[in-house]
Parts: sequence; structure tokens; C-alpha cells
Amino acid sequence: MDLFFTRCCLLLCLGLLSQFGQCEMVVVVSKDSPVDALENQQIANIFLTRTNRYPNGHKATPIELSHSQIRDSFYEEISGKTPTQLMAYWTTLIFSGKGKPPRGFGDIHSLITRLENSPGSISYLSVSQVTDDLKIVYRFP
Repeated sequence: MDLFFTRCCLLLCLGLLSQFGQCEMVVVVSKDSPVDALENQQIANIFLTRTNRYPNGHKATPIELSHSQIRDSFYEEISGKTPTQLMAYWTTLIFSGKGKPPRGFGDIHSLITRLENSPGSISYLSVSQVTDDLKIVYRFP
């Protein structure tokens, strides 16, 4: 009985670990992008439209899924803003003419295709969604 209980606990733990690994969020660019790594503040500046350039001077184009489960987590990580605060932030930028949110894509396939074919594009994904044609430039702690 103890051996059965131990095996069940081990399987449960392995299952939970694999689920957490699939939820790891990363920031990615095309493998052809000259950008190799970014810092949290640089990512925040790009996605919050404080800059439209990578540190190397190349144009940065942030894109994201229109309705993503990790969107709220991403923006909270990079800016500390709640979804309500983020909405107020975008509203202010839009009405002042100083910026707009990243372009949204309706499905993951379209987003990944754009990332793979556009060296200036940048987005965030679950690590399990990263393809061989994408390069991870930041991993959230």
C-alpha cells in the first residue's frame, strides 16, 4: 500500500511540474533578428510604446494575441499594472495621440507566422509555443 501511495504522489508531482513548465512565459523574436537578449525594462518600453526601437537601433514592432490567457500576467510582470490600470493607460495614450496598443492577432498560428517572417516583430508566448524559427530573448523569473 505504501509503495502504491508513493508512486501516485510521484506521478502527481511530475504532472504538476510539467504543467508549470508549459506555462513559462518568454519573449521571442524571429531567429533572423539581430536582437539576442533584452532586459525587463527594455521589453516594457517596447510593449508600452515608450520606444519603437531595440537597443541596437533597429525598429521594434510589438504584436500579441488579441485574447490570450497570459496577456494579463505579461503586462503585470513588465509594468506592474492591473488589467484595469492598463486599459486606462491605453485609453490615455490613444486619446492623446501618443500611442496605441500592440497589434493583436486572432490566432496563435498567424502570430507565430508573423514573428517568424518579420525580424522586427516581438511578442510573448508560453515556452511550449516557441518554434525553431523563433529566438527567446527574455525568460521571466
